[in-house]
Amino acid sequence: MRFIFFITTLLAFAWSCYWFIMSNKYSDKVSLWSDIGSANVSANLSKIRGFPNRFDTTITDLEIKQASFEPIKIDRLDVMRLSYDGSHYIFAAKSIQNIFESNFTFSKGLASAVSNGEVTPTINFQGENVFINKKLIFEELNFKIWPKTDLSKLNFSMFARTADIKGGEIDLSFQGQIELNSDFNFGSLIGFVSNIDALRNISGKLFVEDIKGLDTVIRKEFNSWKIFLKSDSPEKIPSVIQNLNMVILN
Repeated sequence: MRFIFFITTLLAFAWSCYWFIMSNKYSDKVSLWSDIGSANVSANLSKIRGFPNRFDTTITDLEIKQASFEPIKIDRLDVMRLSYDGSHYIFAAKSIQNIFESNFTFSKGLASAVSNGEVTPTINFQGENVFINKKLIFEELNFKIWPKTDLSKLNFSMFARTADIKGGEIDLSFQGQIELNSDFNFGSLIGFVSNIDALRNISGKLFVEDIKGLDTVIRKEFNSWKIFLKSDSPEKIPSVIQNLNMVILN
């Protein structure tokens, strides 16, 4: 019995030492990745929490400069990682300002980045009650980005359920690809944001309930983002989509 108690105590002590040593290294890694203190990023980074199974930290008052638009602002960004798995990160936020010239808020907003040995991670996002510029647009929003062989292109898929009260709930889905002017960069927070400036377009098929897939292209036009939809029956496209300022119907 004493031997079991001794071994248990020894293992607990060894794990505690490991956690505190690795938490310091993790803190340095997050600080380096987030570019805090650089000319392009300002924020505050909290101490590491989550003992014994996780490394959790919170970035507050985050502001990231963009080349062509107003700085991206996030009041609070929680960064989480299992202490025994360095390939999987989870990010949580309730609001993001100045993404594609719009402000987003969520009752729940979770993103994960999983490397799986790939050069570029697979990124998943789950959002609930998504407000765009203070208007409730989606009850549910999920998207996935994963690598292609050509690092200047990424696979992209999306599912969304609208919150169009007059027309009722509408399910949307999208399948296509993201094209960049340079290789996808996840090496730092500034690098990740720079992918927006390097974005050439997002193209593919948008499916709205039983409507035939719509040819869709999202790209920047004269310092503003536009969504181009091609449809033989534009009157069937839900008002929640038609009324978006950035949508142009062909």
